[in-house]
Amino acid sequence: MLIKFIVLRVPDKNTSEQLIEWHSYKSTKNTGWYTIFKTIRNYSYFIQKLVQISILKEFKRSYLGLLWLFILPVVAALVWVCMNSAGIINPGKTEVPYPAYVFLSTSIWGFFIEIYKNTNNIFLSGGRMKLMVRFPYEAFIAEKAIVHLLRFTIPFVINLIVLLFFDVRFTWTIFLFPFSLFPLFILGMAIGLLVSIFRVLLEDLAIFADQAMGFLMFLTPVVYAPDLQLGFLGQLIRINPLTYLIGFSRDLLTKGSFYQPVIWAGCILFSFVFFLLTVRIFIIAEPRVIERLIK
Repeated sequence: MLIKFIVLRVPDKNTSEQLIEWHSYKSTKNTGWYTIFKTIRNYSYFIQKLVQISILKEFKRSYLGLLWLFILPVVAALVWVCMNSAGIINPGKTEVPYPAYVFLSTSIWGFFIEIYKNTNNIFLSGGRMKLMVRFPYEAFIAEKAIVHLLRFTIPFVINLIVLLFFDVRFTWTIFLFPFSLFPLFILGMAIGLLVSIFRVLLEDLAIFADQAMGFLMFLTPVVYAPDLQLGFLGQLIRINPLTYLIGFSRDLLTKGSFYQPVIWAGCILFSFVFFLLTVRIFIIAEPRVIERLIK
């Protein structure tokens, strides 16, 4: 009912056309990329309202509201800084002061893991809405992606301030930083979409994936330097694509250099192919997943 209320309120011509398109929505076998982008464009107003609802719903019962977007990254970084000061962890040699290093690294890691969390439950969170009103899941996925990008903007600004405070000098490579996050974005989304299917059809696999993603942070140089010697774990770290995707973005800001560019390019190719494959699986599996939700 809420979705109908949102769409019916808009009087302009474009929204009226979207309303007609929305109510006449039917599943189609034409699931090419052109169709996906066209669907997102046709449902732009619907997506916009979903974004507004998501942001307001997240903070409407909180006194601090949007301040949590500042507080949580700071607290997460301070935990690791305190552990390092107490001698509990040895991060190895970092090119910038450790507080700035861990703050930036955890923010980049958060960019990856949060898009995973936003999409790994997309069928269950949008299933009831889907049963009430027909609309394509492409619109729901686009809303999750937009909310994620908006929520990352604030921690990113804090990162820049922290790096400046620790006397890190930026170079022209800072303009490449947003583009370097794109492989992390599509990789996290691809894993999330795949797990969203498991969450309905094979819940045990989804639970295992959630636990594995939490453990994955310790196999990625987030709170320690990439060259830290960790024995057998070091081998796992070297074959972990996130080691290079996160390291590349981090070095762009902190050193103005490109971390392992050849391997990084290979990781981009892997992320892109995996994303395309996952989207195709998601589209094919959607009817069966919806059927399971109804039952």
